[in-house]
Amino acid sequence: MLHTLTTYMNRHLLLTFSLAIFLGAPSFNQALAIASNPDVVDHVTIHSQGDGVVASYTLPIYQIGDIRFISAGVGLEERKASYPQYSLKLVFAQAGGAFLSGVSVTIQDKSGNEIVGISGDQVTGPWLFVDLKTGTYQVTAVRSDGTAVKRTVHVQKGRTKGVLLHWPMPKTHG
Repeated sequence: MLHTLTTYMNRHLLLTFSLAIFLGAPSFNQALAIASNPDVVDHVTIHSQGDGVVASYTLPIYQIGDIRFISAGVGLEERKASYPQYSLKLVFAQAGGAFLSGVSVTIQDKSGNEIVGISGDQVTGPWLFVDLKTGTYQVTAVRSDGTAVKRTVHVQKGRTKGVLLHWPMPKTHG
C-alpha cells in the first residue's frame, strides 16, 4: 500500500512538474516552484492582550522556490503586529470596505513568466506579504467567485510597496 501511494505521489508530482514546463516555466527552478506546494519555513509570532490576559499565536511563513510569503491581517492584533519587511504587501477588499481572504494570487515577471502561484488556501487573511526581488511584476488576484483583478507593480528590495486590490460587490440574483 505504501509503495502504491508513493508511486501515485511521484506520478502526480511528475505530471504537475511537466505541466509547469509545458505552460512556459523558463527554468527548472521556476517550474519546480510552480509545481510545488509551499513549505512552511518560519513563523511570525503575534501577541494579543485583552482583559489582562496576554496570548500569543504564530502565523506561518511559506516559501515556494526562493519566494517567501505570509498571509495576515485578521483582527486588530494582526493589523498592529510587526512583519518581515517584504517588498510587496497586497490588501484584498471589495466595494463597501469588506476585507477578503481566500484570494488566489499569481505573480508574473515583466516577460510574462509566472514566478509564483499562491492558492487561496494559503491566503487566510486580507493581507499578503510577498518577498520579491527588485523589478516590475504583473499581479493577478482571483476572488472565490472567479472575478480577477490585475495590477502592474514595481517593487524594490528593502522597501514595502502596498497595493490595494479592490473588487466590485458580488452580483446578486433575484
